Amino acid sequence: MESNLSRIYRINKYLNSIGCPDSYRISKEIANYLNDNPKFSEESILKKLTQGYPWEYIQGHVLFCNLKFKVTKDTLIPRIETEQLVYDCTKLIKENNFKNIIDVGTGSGCIIISIASILGNFPYSFYATDISCKALNIARYNVKTILKSKRIKWVENNLIEEIKNITKNTIVIANLPYIPTKQYKKLDRSVLEYEPKVALDGGENGLIYYEQLFNQLLTKQSLPKILYIETESSIFENTKQLIYKYFPKAEIIEILDCFDRKRFLKILL
Repeated sequence: MESNLSRIYRINKYLNSIGCPDSYRISKEIANYLNDNPKFSEESILKKLTQGYPWEYIQGHVLFCNLKFKVTKDTLIPRIETEQLVYDCTKLIKENNFKNIIDVGTGSGCIIISIASILGNFPYSFYATDISCKALNIARYNVKTILKSKRIKWVENNLIEEIKNITKNTIVIANLPYIPTKQYKKLDRSVLEYEPKVALDGGENGLIYYEQLFNQLLTKQSLPKILYIETESSIFENTKQLIYKYFPKAEIIEILDCFDRKRFLKILL
């Protein structure tokens, strides 16, 4: 019987040959997956990976903030950079005693569920929105399996159109599609062919959805105290200019991601 170490070595060697990123981690996960799912063959999995099919979709889940989230082709695969957004926003919620937390464009629910998991059973109101019914169904599954509760209210709508309860005791968190269309078309095959375009392509300038969000915020009776967003380094300055266009008195704080790239903006309204 072949040892697990031999299998990991062989898979890792193959993944390196096809330029697969993070090959050693994925090799270990494939070996464990095959041990737990003997009906699947190593050959079939490697064939899918060669075709660019993301490993996270093959195994059906991803670890994010040390929690196991189900992902499908209807949801974006959570990136490690976004974990920082979770930890930063959790700290802000505690420091400002926010009771109202709104996650815009929730996808798999990884951000809002991770925040709720860290905060524990305190009297918070959690809201998460998405325009995709299929994505929200995955998020509902994740909250049931991870939190084992119905603490989060899921709202199917365009951004925050139907969200009424925004007050100064609110933090709005948004990781919207922000990749400019020209850049999107140059992404890796595994992203272009398999991950949902609607969760990535931010239009010609990458800002179409953030502009919609800012417009919608101005229609509310009150603004949140803090708006915390994720964006892309190539459009970082343009994102700041757009914020000042809609919120001239806003204080903007730039935050680098774990790779020292400009990624997050904390906006005090």
